[in-house]
Amino acid sequence: MKIIYTRGNRTETLASISTLRKILSRFIRHRVFYEVSSRNKRGHEFFSTKNTFVVGSIEVTSRDYLSITLFDANCSTHSVEILNPAAMRIYDETPGKGFAVSFLSGAPGDVESRCYLRDEGEEGEDLHARGALEQITLPQLFEYIDEIRNAGASQAGVPFSGTALPRWHGPRA
Repeated sequence: MKIIYTRGNRTETLASISTLRKILSRFIRHRVFYEVSSRNKRGHEFFSTKNTFVVGSIEVTSRDYLSITLFDANCSTHSVEILNPAAMRIYDETPGKGFAVSFLSGAPGDVESRCYLRDEGEEGEDLHARGALEQITLPQLFEYIDEIRNAGASQAGVPFSGTALPRWHGPRA
């Protein structure tokens, strides 16, 4: 596997599995955004999936082929597995933007697959701001939106103050 450093635009061959483990260990106990996508080489995207999770552990093995698995710290059924990547690009030149890597796999032909991983901070950072919305179900969200609309319609002309709380949120402190 080739390692491409965006700073200095240099390319190296992966020296050892332990080097790869050391590079990826920066993600452990950090919230990570990932995107897995596949596209043809002319840029037309076939699919893309995106998500965030806290990385609990990383497993790197090389038997018949290189296998990299990132395990979700909060959900044992969720993981991201990268099989036999051809190259890894490291993005770390922008201070304050976070560390990121992408794994590229290309098969003969026009199709390229990519797994992009970006560090979004240590576990627990900014989770309270995201938490309330992530904990509700879609029906609860629609019910809350209906309550807002109904409250605004019943006040006929009085602007909505934005202070109504959904039932799933609990009382204000």
